[in-house]
Amino acid sequence: MPMATRKIDLMHQMFGKTEQVCKDCDHFLRERYRDKTYRKCEVYGVTNSEASDWNASYQACGLFNKPYPYKGNPIIRHVMPDRKIEVDNEPLEGQLDLLGGDAE
Repeated sequence: MPMATRKIDLMHQMFGKTEQVCKDCDHFLRERYRDKTYRKCEVYGVTNSEASDWNASYQACGLFNKPYPYKGNPIIRHVMPDRKIEVDNEPLEGQLDLLGGDAE
């Protein structure tokens, strides 16, 4: 399956499409925090990041108002798994430190 370019595209690839919009779905959540409303899809995943923000006018996926059999195991967990990135902190040849001298 090719990688989707948008969150909703992935949902459509996995579950199909409907004629409805996400805002009318049981999985669409509206959360208020500090005078702002955040919109999330509980199937895709709810995080404290904009990465899981959801558009109410998206064309709904095939799970529209249907039970999600894997409740507690959101899609975002599979799309963006926690990865540790190893960084080589050795200075590059000719690299300067913050004080303007050689980093070596």
